[in-house]
Amino acid sequence: MNRKEFLINELKTDSQDPFNQYLLALEYLKENNRVEAISLFSKIYKSSPNYMPLYYTYAINLIEMQDYYSAKIIINKGIELAISNNKEKVKNELLQLNELYLD
Repeated sequence: MNRKEFLINELKTDSQDPFNQYLLALEYLKENNRVEAISLFSKIYKSSPNYMPLYYTYAINLIEMQDYYSAKIIINKGIELAISNNKEKVKNELLQLNELYLD
């Protein structure tokens, strides 16, 4: 069983686990299946909005798909979450991403 199959099986047990969803999305990215990855990122965003590792990866992939409007929303939400959780590094990474691609 490969990593992707393993993660799919794990999600059958707990479909709301944001960590396994995130790892599966990264597997889809390795396969150049950005659409499926973004679909999973969206699912995580809706069901587990406090899952902080999501924001940078989700936003950069939206930018790659040229969905700048959605990327801006995700970046702003991530910055808000980082500030409220005192995660300075995450906040700065998202601010830089915003500066590089969306300002």
